Amino acid sequence: MARKSSSTESNEIDAVDLISLLSMPENGDSYEIELSVPEQDIDLIALGKEELALAKPPVPISASVSKTIPTTLTTQTKTVAKPQQTQTKTVNVLTPIQGFENDSFDQIRKDISVCQQCGLCKTRKNVVPGVGNEHAKLVLIGEAPGADEDIQGIPFVGKAGKHLDKILAAAGFKKEELYICNILKCRPPNNRDPNLAEMKVCTPFLQRQLALIKPKLIGCLGNISAHYVISPSIPGITRIRGQWFDSIFGIPTFAMYHPSYLIRSESREKGSPNWQMWQDIRALKAKYDSL
Repeated sequence: MARKSSSTESNEIDAVDLISLLSMPENGDSYEIELSVPEQDIDLIALGKEELALAKPPVPISASVSKTIPTTLTTQTKTVAKPQQTQTKTVNVLTPIQGFENDSFDQIRKDISVCQQCGLCKTRKNVVPGVGNEHAKLVLIGEAPGADEDIQGIPFVGKAGKHLDKILAAAGFKKEELYICNILKCRPPNNRDPNLAEMKVCTPFLQRQLALIKPKLIGCLGNISAHYVISPSIPGITRIRGQWFDSIFGIPTFAMYHPSYLIRSESREKGSPNWQMWQDIRALKAKYDSL
């Protein structure tokens, strides 16, 4: 599922690159093997040129769950420090959804299990809410469940998930301290990419999860997740990986490769995707440990 590259990619990325290159230490039947090589940008423009024009801020998200709660974006102005300069930029942040003052993970799981807001409810075997520490400082967010996840109801349990486990362990993360989930809570049929409407519908569930967890950091896994959680106007994942951004959830967000991309090559040579991911996960761990 190759994606078109954008000829209008911005040359300015409002992020701080934490990575200084350090010394060096893919496909089952799940959806991951069909993800495109992320040298190219996700083609969200084809889903709505007016809504996602690169000259405009990130797309407003409006969705509903069982109570039809609207979700909108508000605009905030922040001062972002960069080496030898200070810059003011506009950041789009989701407004808190109302009506869930006594929310719980059990209630979120129940709401997801009965959700019929998009066609995925007709093809899923199980919903895949998320798993991990409900008070985690770090939440890892992918795009959608795959075949193994659909069967087990747990995210990142396929071949790519096992590779992610190895990366986390090698960097010193304890998986039980983290929370791992996807934007979509149901598997898209035939392992296709999530579409924008589906991601909008599922966003309130993810927003409610984050409101309960109150993480300090988010790690976006892959091109689709990064373009949705950060902004559709950012360049492709190969250009933004290893950098920090503001996100629609108002939480500092780190862009990384999806593990499915990494398992396509066993190379650990300097400059390879696996080597780059090793630098990125170490930088993320350093930031995590500093909290």
